[in-house]
Amino acid sequence: MTSETTNYENILYEVDAEHICWITLNRPEKANAMSEALILELRSGLLRADQDDSVHVIVVRGAGKGFSGGYDLDGDSQDDRSSIYPYRLKYIRQFEEFITPWLLSKPVICAIHKYAIGKAFEFSLFCDYTIATSDTKMGYSEVRYGLSAHCLFMPWLVNMKTAKDLLLTGREVPAEEAKTLGLISEVCAPEQLHEVTKRKATLMARIPRHMQQMHKMYLNRLYEMQGLRSATDYYLELVAVLGQQPVPEYEELTRMTVEKGLRAALDHAQARYKGLD
Repeated sequence: MTSETTNYENILYEVDAEHICWITLNRPEKANAMSEALILELRSGLLRADQDDSVHVIVVRGAGKGFSGGYDLDGDSQDDRSSIYPYRLKYIRQFEEFITPWLLSKPVICAIHKYAIGKAFEFSLFCDYTIATSDTKMGYSEVRYGLSAHCLFMPWLVNMKTAKDLLLTGREVPAEEAKTLGLISEVCAPEQLHEVTKRKATLMARIPRHMQQMHKMYLNRLYEMQGLRSATDYYLELVAVLGQQPVPEYEELTRMTVEKGLRAALDHAQARYKGLD
């Protein structure tokens, strides 16, 4: 595998001899939390790979103990919520940055280990194929703290009862159940993640490139014609309102994050759900 020279602070970017681009979320000290800076670099890397003729398939993975713990709550505590209008525009901009895997012409594989929570979970849904280790848990646990989902693509992948279960309880889903529900494509043993991912990526890389591009474009358009983008656009408007005027539970979480740190704030917020899962 050859490393590319472009300097990134939050991701690693590599292209191997099989025409696979490996993009690694590289904030292990922060559980690869998805800050605005990371999302911008991730988008830059994805677009770069899509425009590179030597790349046939893209893999996104995480460094350290897990794929990603989700949204960077430390950064969120600094948001200016004085007006709904700039906050709405911020969400619209972030949404377009965040769904980059959906917009690319090349296949994007998400390789998850241990956890993919909140924003990281949603990011994986926009990828074309997702492989998760058997010890992985994923879901919308942020709703338990009064923080909304970001894009709400999940209902397009599962049935209505499942969508309501996951969103109204905020429970975390183990990998095998996630596969059964259609949230991920494949489950593997933790020690086999790289091998299984590379094999699938190599297979995709050897399919005629223009066939891949045509079929990805068709399948995405199929869902968009059924109303996917209209639904996500509507959700963005709801999120903008909730973001500008947070629920009391989230205001408390933000205050405690500033005063006592994120870990203490999360422990306090999680206490009300103890013994219910």
